[in-house]
Amino acid sequence: MQKRIITNDLYPQEMILKIQNNRQAVPMQEQKTVLEDMKKIESPLINKIVIVDSFSVLSNNHTDWDFCNFSAYDNKPNETRGEWLPANIQSFSHGLQLSSLILKSKPSITLCSIACEMHISVRLAGDSTLWIMTRGVGIRDPDSVVIKIKKEIDSQRVFLIFGGNIGNNHEFQFFKKQELPEISDIYEDWMIQDFVELKLTIIDNGDDRVFVSAMTSSKRVVSMSCSKFIPTFRDSHIFLAGSGDSVLLKNFSARQIDRIESEITQNTHHECCEVF
Repeated sequence: MQKRIITNDLYPQEMILKIQNNRQAVPMQEQKTVLEDMKKIESPLINKIVIVDSFSVLSNNHTDWDFCNFSAYDNKPNETRGEWLPANIQSFSHGLQLSSLILKSKPSITLCSIACEMHISVRLAGDSTLWIMTRGVGIRDPDSVVIKIKKEIDSQRVFLIFGGNIGNNHEFQFFKKQELPEISDIYEDWMIQDFVELKLTIIDNGDDRVFVSAMTSSKRVVSMSCSKFIPTFRDSHIFLAGSGDSVLLKNFSARQIDRIESEITQNTHHECCEVF
């Protein structure tokens, strides 16, 4: 009789999550150790406005940002090309074309014991992706939080993807992926021009968790979270990048908030995307 061979092999995605769980262990414990002391230092920052910026006006006055060229390819590390420059780039009434660009906030955020709440409104067209990154010192930092909002071409399908730059060459690997529910009251011009409009609320909780709420034209709010991230003990910056056909950034705001203890529910203020 042939013996069954039992191995410890894991599927690639299971291996990625196992590696990340192991990477989380020490920083999570370190954060617990300093949490109460850091709360005393950081609590005065709660409700501090970090950035409020509208890109839906005819302006090139976006003084809270630097920018650089951005490239993203499947299964390859993301890249910045050229130097970071002050963001004297032109925005119009329909928004800032972020495709092939990356913005870096000049103001920093603090996440050792408190959280940061971000509100974003964006239009994605064709095959395109909005990238949101926090905690890292650069776009290849394996400790960065990376959130991708990806739209498929000739479709109203939109995916929310959580992950990190933890591949062998710091390429992006996903931890969790979920499709947003189909938009029920889609407008005809959305289909003809192949775009979707989204409002997002993102809470980087500073610990292992990040929360995202997404709202479409239907006013239906979908909430998701991921608990695979590495705590940070340093101030960091917010990165916003676009890749693909068209990523029109319309509005962005960020403020420091108290860390939340549970999932976002539809009865909490965190669902609201109207803070611009």
